[in-house]
Amino acid sequence: MEGGRQVIVNGGQIRVILLALVDFTTFYAILLLSAWLYKFMGGNYPMIEYVRLWPMGLILLLCNAFIRIYHGNFLYPGAALGQVEELRRLFFSVTLLYLLMFSYLFATRNVELYSRCVFMISWSGTLFFLPLSRWMLRSIMKNFGFGQIHALVAGAGVGGVSLVEELQKNRHIGIIPDAFIDDDVAKAGKTIQNIPVLGKIADAAEIAKAGKIDYIIICLPLAVIRDKIKLLSHYFRHIMIVPDNEVFPTAWAYPIDMNGRLGMELRNQLMLRGPRFVKKMVELAMATTAIIGLFPLFVLIAVLIKVTSRGPVLYSAERLGRGGKTINVLKFRTMHQDAHAALEQMLESDPALRKEWQEKFKISNDPRITPLGRLLRRSSLDELPQFFNVLKGEMAVIGPRPIVEQEKVYYGENYAVVNRVKPGITGYWQVSGRSETSYSQRVKMDMYYIMNWSVWLDIYIFLKTVKEVICCKSAY
Repeated sequence: MEGGRQVIVNGGQIRVILLALVDFTTFYAILLLSAWLYKFMGGNYPMIEYVRLWPMGLILLLCNAFIRIYHGNFLYPGAALGQVEELRRLFFSVTLLYLLMFSYLFATRNVELYSRCVFMISWSGTLFFLPLSRWMLRSIMKNFGFGQIHALVAGAGVGGVSLVEELQKNRHIGIIPDAFIDDDVAKAGKTIQNIPVLGKIADAAEIAKAGKIDYIIICLPLAVIRDKIKLLSHYFRHIMIVPDNEVFPTAWAYPIDMNGRLGMELRNQLMLRGPRFVKKMVELAMATTAIIGLFPLFVLIAVLIKVTSRGPVLYSAERLGRGGKTINVLKFRTMHQDAHAALEQMLESDPALRKEWQEKFKISNDPRITPLGRLLRRSSLDELPQFFNVLKGEMAVIGPRPIVEQEKVYYGENYAVVNRVKPGITGYWQVSGRSETSYSQRVKMDMYYIMNWSVWLDIYIFLKTVKEVICCKSAY
Protein backbone atom coordinates (compact mmCIF):
# COMPACT_ATOMS: atom_id res chain seq x y z
CA MET A 1 0.00 0.00 0.00
CA GLU A 2 2.73 2.47 0.90
CA GLY A 3 4.58 1.68 -2.31
CA GLY A 4 1.46 2.52 -4.30
CA ARG A 5 1.03 5.81 -2.49
CA GLN A 6 4.64 6.77 -3.08
CA VAL A 7 4.19 6.48 -6.85
CA ILE A 8 1.23 8.86 -6.74
CA VAL A 9 2.97 11.36 -4.50
CA ASN A 10 5.94 11.33 -6.85
CA GLY A 11 3.68 11.96 -9.83
CA GLY A 12 2.12 14.94 -8.12
CA GLN A 13 5.44 16.20 -6.79
CA ILE A 14 7.01 16.06 -10.26
CA ARG A 15 4.16 18.25 -11.45
CA VAL A 16 4.64 20.75 -8.62
CA ILE A 17 8.45 20.85 -8.98
CA LEU A 18 8.20 21.56 -12.71
CA LEU A 19 5.56 24.25 -12.16
CA ALA A 20 7.78 25.89 -9.55
CA LEU A 21 10.75 25.73 -11.92
CA VAL A 22 8.71 27.34 -14.70
CA ASP A 23 7.48 30.06 -12.32
CA PHE A 24 11.04 30.91 -11.22
CA THR A 25 12.43 30.83 -14.76
CA THR A 26 9.61 32.93 -16.23
CA PHE A 27 9.85 35.62 -13.56
CA TYR A 28 13.65 35.86 -13.74
CA ALA A 29 13.75 35.83 -17.56
CA ILE A 30 11.09 38.56 -17.81
CA LEU A 31 12.90 40.69 -15.24
CA LEU A 32 16.25 40.43 -17.04
CA LEU A 33 14.66 40.94 -20.47
CA SER A 34 12.87 44.07 -19.22
CA ALA A 35 16.13 45.43 -17.79
CA TRP A 36 18.02 44.67 -21.02
CA LEU A 37 15.37 46.33 -23.17
CA TYR A 38 15.42 49.41 -20.94
CA LYS A 39 19.19 49.58 -21.15
CA PHE A 40 19.06 49.05 -24.92
CA MET A 41 16.66 52.01 -25.20
CA GLY A 42 19.14 54.25 -23.35
CA GLY A 43 18.57 53.49 -19.67
CA ASN A 44 21.57 54.06 -17.46
CA TYR A 45 21.33 51.22 -14.96
CA PRO A 46 23.87 48.42 -14.35
CA MET A 47 22.53 45.03 -15.48
CA ILE A 48 24.41 43.23 -12.71
CA GLU A 49 22.05 44.73 -10.13
CA TYR A 50 19.08 43.01 -11.78
CA VAL A 51 21.00 39.73 -12.07
CA ARG A 52 21.49 39.82 -8.29
CA LEU A 53 17.73 39.85 -7.75
CA TRP A 54 17.45 36.11 -8.49
CA PRO A 55 16.47 35.31 -4.84
CA MET A 56 13.22 37.16 -5.51
CA GLY A 57 12.27 34.21 -7.72
CA LEU A 58 12.39 32.03 -4.60
CA ILE A 59 10.16 34.54 -2.82
CA LEU A 60 7.67 34.15 -5.67
CA LEU A 61 7.62 30.39 -5.08
CA LEU A 62 6.92 31.00 -1.39
CA CYS A 63 4.11 33.41 -2.28
CA ASN A 64 2.63 30.87 -4.68
CA ALA A 65 2.86 28.10 -2.10
CA PHE A 66 1.29 30.32 0.58
CA ILE A 67 -1.62 31.20 -1.74
CA ARG A 68 -1.89 27.45 -2.58
CA ILE A 69 -1.34 27.61 -6.33
CA TYR A 70 0.71 24.39 -6.39
CA HIS A 71 -2.18 21.91 -6.50
CA GLY A 72 -3.11 22.49 -2.89
CA ASN A 73 -0.61 21.05 -0.40
CA PHE A 74 2.96 21.38 -1.73
CA LEU A 75 4.07 18.04 -0.22
CA TYR A 76 0.94 16.04 -1.09
CA PRO A 77 -0.45 17.74 -4.22
CA GLY A 78 -3.92 16.92 -5.47
CA ALA A 79 -6.17 18.49 -8.10
CA ALA A 80 -5.30 21.90 -9.48
CA LEU A 81 -7.31 25.01 -8.84
CA GLY A 82 -9.69 26.00 -11.59
CA GLN A 83 -8.05 28.02 -14.35
CA VAL A 84 -9.95 31.19 -13.46
CA GLU A 85 -9.16 30.91 -9.75
CA GLU A 86 -5.50 30.19 -10.52
CA LEU A 87 -5.37 33.28 -12.76
CA ARG A 88 -6.81 35.37 -9.93
CA ARG A 89 -4.36 34.01 -7.34
CA LEU A 90 -1.39 34.43 -9.69
CA PHE A 91 -2.26 38.11 -10.02
CA PHE A 92 -2.20 38.59 -6.25
CA SER A 93 0.93 36.47 -5.77
CA VAL A 94 2.96 38.31 -8.43
CA THR A 95 1.73 41.68 -7.16
CA LEU A 96 2.67 40.70 -3.60
CA LEU A 97 6.15 39.71 -4.81
CA TYR A 98 6.77 43.11 -6.41
CA LEU A 99 5.47 44.93 -3.33
CA LEU A 100 7.88 42.91 -1.18
CA MET A 101 10.69 43.62 -3.63
CA PHE A 102 10.03 47.37 -3.50
CA SER A 103 9.86 47.24 0.29
CA TYR A 104 13.18 45.41 0.46
CA LEU A 105 14.91 47.89 -1.84
CA PHE A 106 13.56 50.86 0.13
CA ALA A 107 14.59 49.28 3.43
CA THR A 108 18.15 48.62 2.16
CA ARG A 109 18.30 52.06 0.50
CA ASN A 110 19.19 50.51 -2.85
CA VAL A 111 16.11 51.67 -4.72
CA GLU A 112 18.09 54.31 -6.65
CA LEU A 113 20.03 51.51 -8.37
CA TYR A 114 16.93 50.28 -10.16
CA SER A 115 14.44 51.66 -12.67
CA ARG A 116 10.77 51.84 -11.70
CA CYS A 117 9.98 51.50 -15.41
CA VAL A 118 11.78 48.15 -15.55
CA PHE A 119 9.79 46.86 -12.58
CA MET A 120 6.48 47.99 -14.06
CA ILE A 121 7.27 46.32 -17.38
CA SER A 122 8.46 43.11 -15.73
CA TRP A 123 5.44 43.05 -13.39
CA SER A 124 2.98 43.26 -16.29
CA GLY A 125 5.09 40.87 -18.39
CA THR A 126 5.15 38.30 -15.59
CA LEU A 127 1.37 38.56 -15.18
CA PHE A 128 0.94 37.82 -18.89
CA PHE A 129 3.60 35.17 -19.49
CA LEU A 130 3.36 33.21 -16.23
CA PRO A 131 -0.09 31.72 -17.01
CA LEU A 132 1.08 31.08 -20.58
CA SER A 133 4.23 29.28 -19.39
CA ARG A 134 2.20 27.15 -17.00
CA TRP A 135 -0.24 26.25 -19.78
CA MET A 136 2.62 25.21 -22.07
CA LEU A 137 4.19 23.05 -19.35
CA ARG A 138 0.89 21.35 -18.55
CA SER A 139 0.32 20.70 -22.26
CA ILE A 140 3.73 19.03 -22.51
CA MET A 141 3.06 16.91 -19.42
CA LYS A 142 -0.34 15.88 -20.78
CA ASN A 143 0.99 15.03 -24.24
CA PHE A 144 3.93 12.97 -22.93
CA GLY A 145 2.08 11.42 -19.98
CA PHE A 146 4.24 12.45 -17.04
CA GLY A 147 3.54 14.50 -13.93
CA GLN A 148 -0.03 13.15 -13.81
CA ILE A 149 -2.05 11.99 -10.78
CA HIS A 150 -3.79 8.67 -11.37
CA ALA A 151 -7.26 8.15 -9.92
CA LEU A 152 -10.19 5.80 -9.56
CA VAL A 153 -13.68 7.05 -10.39
CA ALA A 154 -16.49 5.76 -8.18
CA GLY A 155 -19.65 5.84 -10.24
CA ALA A 156 -19.96 5.05 -13.94
CA GLY A 157 -23.21 6.94 -14.42
CA VAL A 158 -23.83 10.05 -16.49
CA GLY A 159 -21.89 12.30 -14.09
CA GLY A 160 -18.92 9.95 -13.81
CA VAL A 161 -18.67 9.35 -17.55
CA SER A 162 -18.87 13.06 -18.42
CA LEU A 163 -16.23 13.81 -15.76
CA VAL A 164 -13.89 11.17 -17.17
CA GLU A 165 -14.38 12.60 -20.65
CA GLU A 166 -13.37 16.02 -19.35
CA LEU A 167 -10.35 14.70 -17.44
CA GLN A 168 -9.09 12.81 -20.48
CA LYS A 169 -8.85 15.98 -22.57
CA ASN A 170 -8.13 18.52 -19.83
CA ARG A 171 -4.51 19.73 -19.71
CA HIS A 172 -4.88 21.79 -16.56
CA ILE A 173 -6.22 19.56 -13.79
CA GLY A 174 -3.51 16.90 -13.97
CA ILE A 175 -5.63 13.88 -13.04
CA ILE A 176 -5.74 10.74 -15.19
CA PRO A 177 -8.71 8.37 -14.58
CA ASP A 178 -7.44 4.78 -14.60
CA ALA A 179 -10.62 2.83 -13.85
CA PHE A 180 -14.26 2.97 -12.79
CA ILE A 181 -15.76 1.20 -9.79
CA ASP A 182 -19.53 0.82 -9.66
CA ASP A 183 -22.05 -1.33 -7.79
CA ASP A 184 -24.14 -1.83 -10.94
CA VAL A 185 -23.41 -5.46 -11.88
CA ALA A 186 -24.50 -4.76 -15.48
CA LYS A 187 -21.47 -2.49 -15.90
CA ALA A 188 -18.91 -4.90 -14.41
CA GLY A 189 -16.15 -5.78 -16.86
CA LYS A 190 -17.25 -3.21 -19.42
CA THR A 191 -15.12 -0.43 -20.87
CA ILE A 192 -16.57 3.07 -20.83
CA GLN A 193 -14.69 5.98 -22.46
CA ASN A 194 -11.76 3.53 -22.85
CA ILE A 195 -11.76 3.12 -19.04
CA PRO A 196 -12.49 -0.34 -17.56
CA VAL A 197 -15.05 -0.95 -14.81
CA LEU A 198 -12.96 -3.11 -12.47
CA GLY A 199 -15.35 -3.89 -9.63
CA LYS A 200 -17.65 -2.67 -6.90
CA ILE A 201 -17.08 0.23 -4.54
CA ALA A 202 -16.36 -2.18 -1.69
CA ASP A 203 -13.37 -3.41 -3.74
CA ALA A 204 -11.91 0.10 -4.07
CA ALA A 205 -8.95 -0.36 -1.71
CA GLU A 206 -7.91 -3.66 -3.28
CA ILE A 207 -8.18 -2.27 -6.83
CA ALA A 208 -6.31 0.90 -5.86
CA LYS A 209 -3.51 -1.06 -4.16
CA ALA A 210 -3.05 -3.26 -7.23
CA GLY A 211 -2.96 -0.22 -9.51
CA LYS A 212 -0.84 1.91 -7.12
CA ILE A 213 -3.55 4.58 -6.83
CA ASP A 214 -4.51 6.62 -3.80
CA TYR A 215 -6.77 9.25 -5.34
CA ILE A 216 -10.48 8.65 -5.83
CA ILE A 217 -13.23 10.77 -7.39
CA ILE A 218 -16.74 10.01 -6.13
CA CYS A 219 -19.47 10.68 -8.70
CA LEU A 220 -22.49 9.34 -6.87
CA PRO A 221 -25.79 10.67 -5.46
CA LEU A 222 -25.37 12.49 -2.16
CA ALA A 223 -27.23 9.78 -0.24
CA VAL A 224 -24.83 7.12 -1.54
CA ILE A 225 -21.78 9.30 -0.88
CA ARG A 226 -22.80 9.58 2.76
CA ASP A 227 -22.82 5.79 3.08
CA LYS A 228 -19.54 5.20 1.21
CA ILE A 229 -17.31 8.06 2.38
CA LYS A 230 -16.19 6.39 5.62
CA LEU A 231 -15.25 3.19 3.80
CA LEU A 232 -13.20 5.01 1.17
CA SER A 233 -11.47 7.36 3.62
CA HIS A 234 -9.70 4.41 5.26
CA TYR A 235 -7.40 4.05 2.24
CA PHE A 236 -7.45 7.05 -0.07
CA ARG A 237 -5.33 10.08 0.78
CA HIS A 238 -7.20 12.30 -1.67
CA ILE A 239 -10.97 12.14 -2.14
CA MET A 240 -12.79 14.40 -4.59
CA ILE A 241 -16.59 14.55 -4.41
CA VAL A 242 -18.64 15.40 -7.50
CA PRO A 243 -22.24 14.79 -6.35
CA ASP A 244 -24.02 14.57 -9.72
CA ASN A 245 -24.26 16.02 -13.19
CA GLU A 246 -25.59 19.45 -12.19
CA VAL A 247 -24.02 22.91 -12.56
CA PHE A 248 -23.33 24.75 -9.30
CA PRO A 249 -21.87 28.21 -8.65
CA THR A 250 -18.44 26.90 -7.65
CA ALA A 251 -16.50 30.16 -8.05
CA TRP A 252 -18.39 31.88 -5.22
CA ALA A 253 -19.09 28.93 -2.93
CA TYR A 254 -17.63 29.01 0.57
CA PRO A 255 -17.59 26.06 3.00
CA ILE A 256 -19.03 26.96 6.41
CA ASP A 257 -18.59 25.02 9.65
CA MET A 258 -22.05 24.98 11.22
CA ASN A 259 -21.02 23.55 14.58
CA GLY A 260 -19.72 20.32 13.07
CA ARG A 261 -22.06 20.27 10.08
CA LEU A 262 -20.91 21.26 6.62
CA GLY A 263 -22.67 24.26 5.15
CA MET A 264 -22.12 25.99 1.81
CA GLU A 265 -22.65 29.70 1.29
CA LEU A 266 -23.25 30.83 -2.29
CA ARG A 267 -22.71 34.44 -3.31
CA ASN A 268 -24.99 35.47 -6.19
CA GLN A 269 -22.83 37.78 -8.31
CA LEU A 270 -25.77 38.61 -10.54
CA MET A 271 -27.42 40.42 -7.64
CA LEU A 272 -24.39 42.59 -6.82
CA ARG A 273 -24.49 46.02 -8.43
CA GLY A 274 -20.76 46.69 -8.03
CA PRO A 275 -19.46 43.81 -10.19
CA ARG A 276 -22.18 44.44 -12.79
CA PHE A 277 -21.24 48.11 -13.03
CA VAL A 278 -17.53 47.28 -13.37
CA LYS A 279 -18.31 44.75 -16.12
CA LYS A 280 -20.43 47.28 -18.00
CA MET A 281 -17.82 50.05 -17.84
CA VAL A 282 -14.97 47.75 -18.84
CA GLU A 283 -16.90 46.35 -21.79
CA LEU A 284 -17.97 49.81 -23.02
CA ALA A 285 -14.30 50.80 -22.96
CA MET A 286 -13.34 47.59 -24.80
CA ALA A 287 -16.01 48.11 -27.46
CA THR A 288 -15.00 51.74 -28.03
CA THR A 289 -11.32 50.82 -28.25
CA ALA A 290 -12.05 47.93 -30.63
CA ILE A 291 -14.14 50.04 -33.00
CA ILE A 292 -11.56 52.84 -33.13
CA GLY A 293 -8.50 50.59 -33.28
CA LEU A 294 -9.94 48.13 -35.80
CA PHE A 295 -11.62 50.70 -38.04
CA PRO A 296 -9.17 50.08 -40.95
CA LEU A 297 -9.98 46.35 -40.70
CA PHE A 298 -13.71 47.15 -40.74
CA VAL A 299 -13.23 49.11 -43.97
CA LEU A 300 -11.09 46.40 -45.58
CA ILE A 301 -13.61 43.64 -44.81
CA ALA A 302 -16.49 45.79 -46.09
CA VAL A 303 -14.68 46.42 -49.38
CA LEU A 304 -13.84 42.71 -49.81
CA ILE A 305 -17.46 41.71 -49.19
CA LYS A 306 -18.69 44.17 -51.82
CA VAL A 307 -16.10 43.05 -54.36
CA THR A 308 -16.58 39.29 -53.93
CA SER A 309 -20.39 38.95 -53.76
CA ARG A 310 -23.64 40.81 -54.35
CA GLY A 311 -25.60 42.15 -51.41
CA PRO A 312 -25.20 44.38 -48.34
CA VAL A 313 -22.06 44.48 -46.21
CA LEU A 314 -23.85 43.89 -42.91
CA TYR A 315 -26.38 41.27 -41.91
CA SER A 316 -28.86 41.85 -39.09
CA ALA A 317 -29.91 38.67 -37.27
CA GLU A 318 -32.81 38.60 -34.83
CA ARG A 319 -31.78 37.16 -31.47
CA LEU A 320 -33.13 37.14 -27.93
CA GLY A 321 -31.53 39.66 -25.61
CA ARG A 322 -31.83 40.30 -21.90
CA GLY A 323 -35.33 39.68 -20.58
CA GLY A 324 -36.29 37.85 -23.77
CA LYS A 325 -36.39 41.10 -25.74
CA THR A 326 -35.69 40.74 -29.47
CA ILE A 327 -32.48 42.48 -30.61
CA ASN A 328 -30.85 42.82 -34.03
CA VAL A 329 -27.34 41.38 -33.83
CA LEU A 330 -24.99 42.84 -36.44
CA LYS A 331 -22.57 40.70 -38.45
CA PHE A 332 -20.57 41.04 -41.61
CA ARG A 333 -22.51 39.21 -44.32
CA THR A 334 -20.97 35.78 -44.96
CA MET A 335 -23.69 34.20 -47.15
CA HIS A 336 -24.99 34.65 -50.65
CA GLN A 337 -28.20 36.56 -51.17
CA ASP A 338 -31.50 34.70 -50.60
CA ALA A 339 -29.74 32.39 -48.14
CA HIS A 340 -32.90 31.93 -46.05
CA ALA A 341 -34.91 30.60 -49.00
CA ALA A 342 -32.02 28.33 -49.95
CA LEU A 343 -31.93 26.96 -46.39
CA GLU A 344 -35.61 26.00 -46.46
CA GLN A 345 -35.09 24.13 -49.71
CA MET A 346 -31.96 22.36 -48.44
CA LEU A 347 -33.62 21.22 -45.20
CA GLU A 348 -36.67 19.95 -47.05
CA SER A 349 -34.64 17.87 -49.51
CA ASP A 350 -31.94 16.53 -47.15
CA PRO A 351 -33.01 14.79 -43.87
CA ALA A 352 -29.40 14.61 -42.63
CA LEU A 353 -28.95 18.35 -42.98
CA ARG A 354 -32.31 18.94 -41.30
CA LYS A 355 -31.22 16.82 -38.33
CA GLU A 356 -27.90 18.69 -38.06
CA TRP A 357 -29.72 22.03 -38.18
CA GLN A 358 -32.19 20.95 -35.50
CA GLU A 359 -29.34 19.82 -33.22
CA LYS A 360 -26.92 22.75 -33.68
CA PHE A 361 -28.75 25.47 -35.64
CA LYS A 362 -25.65 25.37 -37.85
CA ILE A 363 -24.55 23.34 -40.87
CA SER A 364 -20.97 22.27 -41.50
CA ASN A 365 -19.80 22.87 -45.09
CA ASP A 366 -22.80 25.13 -45.65
CA PRO A 367 -23.01 25.84 -49.43
CA ARG A 368 -24.73 29.18 -48.77
CA ILE A 369 -21.51 30.63 -47.31
CA THR A 370 -19.25 32.59 -49.65
CA PRO A 371 -15.50 31.78 -49.82
CA LEU A 372 -14.72 35.06 -48.03
CA GLY A 373 -17.52 34.36 -45.57
CA ARG A 374 -15.97 31.01 -44.68
CA LEU A 375 -12.71 32.76 -43.82
CA LEU A 376 -14.53 35.40 -41.78
CA ARG A 377 -16.40 32.74 -39.83
CA ARG A 378 -13.34 30.62 -39.11
CA SER A 379 -11.53 33.68 -37.77
CA SER A 380 -14.70 35.06 -36.08
CA LEU A 381 -14.11 38.38 -37.86
CA ASP A 382 -17.73 38.33 -39.04
CA GLU A 383 -18.77 39.19 -35.46
CA LEU A 384 -16.77 42.42 -35.18
CA PRO A 385 -19.82 44.68 -35.88
CA GLN A 386 -21.36 43.36 -32.67
CA PHE A 387 -19.20 45.87 -30.78
CA PHE A 388 -21.82 48.40 -31.93
CA ASN A 389 -24.45 46.25 -30.19
CA VAL A 390 -22.35 46.55 -27.03
CA LEU A 391 -22.31 50.35 -27.31
CA LYS A 392 -26.11 50.30 -27.73
CA GLY A 393 -26.41 48.32 -24.49
CA GLU A 394 -27.95 45.29 -26.20
CA MET A 395 -25.02 42.90 -25.82
CA ALA A 396 -21.98 42.28 -23.66
CA VAL A 397 -18.48 41.57 -24.93
CA ILE A 398 -18.54 38.35 -22.87
CA GLY A 399 -21.70 36.48 -22.01
CA PRO A 400 -23.92 33.54 -22.95
CA ARG A 401 -24.40 32.94 -26.67
CA PRO A 402 -27.27 34.84 -28.34
CA ILE A 403 -30.05 32.47 -29.38
CA VAL A 404 -33.14 32.55 -31.57
CA GLU A 405 -36.71 32.03 -30.36
CA GLN A 406 -36.78 28.39 -31.50
CA GLU A 407 -33.79 27.53 -29.27
CA LYS A 408 -35.57 28.38 -26.01
CA VAL A 409 -37.01 24.88 -25.87
CA TYR A 410 -33.50 23.40 -25.61
CA TYR A 411 -32.78 25.52 -22.52
CA GLY A 412 -35.96 24.49 -20.73
CA GLU A 413 -36.18 25.94 -17.23
CA ASN A 414 -32.58 27.18 -17.56
CA TYR A 415 -33.77 29.94 -19.91
CA ALA A 416 -35.25 31.80 -16.93
CA VAL A 417 -31.66 32.21 -15.71
CA VAL A 418 -30.06 32.83 -19.11
CA ASN A 419 -32.32 35.71 -20.06
CA ARG A 420 -31.32 37.64 -16.95
CA VAL A 421 -28.04 38.67 -18.58
CA LYS A 422 -27.04 40.17 -21.91
CA PRO A 423 -25.78 37.77 -24.60
CA GLY A 424 -22.11 38.13 -25.47
CA ILE A 425 -19.95 38.45 -28.57
CA THR A 426 -17.83 35.70 -27.08
CA GLY A 427 -18.36 33.43 -24.12
CA TYR A 428 -17.50 30.25 -22.29
CA TRP A 429 -19.03 28.09 -25.01
CA GLN A 430 -17.09 29.82 -27.79
CA VAL A 431 -13.74 29.07 -26.11
CA SER A 432 -14.60 25.50 -25.07
CA GLY A 433 -15.05 23.65 -28.33
CA ARG A 434 -17.32 26.03 -30.26
CA SER A 435 -19.16 24.14 -33.02
CA GLU A 436 -17.79 20.75 -31.89
CA THR A 437 -19.88 20.77 -28.71
CA SER A 438 -23.38 19.32 -28.41
CA TYR A 439 -26.31 21.58 -27.66
CA SER A 440 -26.72 20.23 -24.13
CA GLN A 441 -23.06 21.03 -23.48
CA ARG A 442 -23.58 24.58 -24.74
CA VAL A 443 -26.46 25.06 -22.32
CA LYS A 444 -24.34 23.80 -19.42
CA MET A 445 -21.49 26.13 -20.40
CA ASP A 446 -23.82 29.12 -20.53
CA MET A 447 -25.22 28.17 -17.12
CA TYR A 448 -21.71 27.73 -15.74
CA TYR A 449 -20.74 31.20 -16.91
CA ILE A 450 -23.79 32.85 -15.39
CA MET A 451 -23.56 31.04 -12.07
CA ASN A 452 -19.80 31.57 -11.75
CA TRP A 453 -19.58 35.03 -13.27
CA SER A 454 -16.64 37.18 -12.16
CA VAL A 455 -14.22 39.69 -13.63
CA TRP A 456 -11.55 36.96 -13.54
CA LEU A 457 -13.72 34.57 -15.53
CA ASP A 458 -14.21 37.32 -18.13
CA ILE A 459 -10.44 37.87 -18.32
CA TYR A 460 -9.89 34.13 -18.77
CA ILE A 461 -12.51 33.92 -21.54
CA PHE A 462 -11.06 36.98 -23.27
CA LEU A 463 -7.55 35.47 -23.30
CA LYS A 464 -8.93 32.14 -24.54
CA THR A 465 -10.89 33.98 -27.25
CA VAL A 466 -7.69 35.54 -28.58
CA LYS A 467 -6.14 32.06 -28.73
CA GLU A 468 -9.18 30.53 -30.45
CA VAL A 469 -9.35 33.33 -33.03
CA ILE A 470 -5.65 32.95 -33.85
CA CYS A 471 -5.98 29.17 -34.18
CA CYS A 472 -9.35 29.39 -36.04
CA LYS A 473 -10.53 26.26 -34.24
CA SER A 474 -13.93 24.57 -34.60
CA ALA A 475 -15.79 27.51 -36.15
CA TYR A 476 -18.03 27.37 -39.20
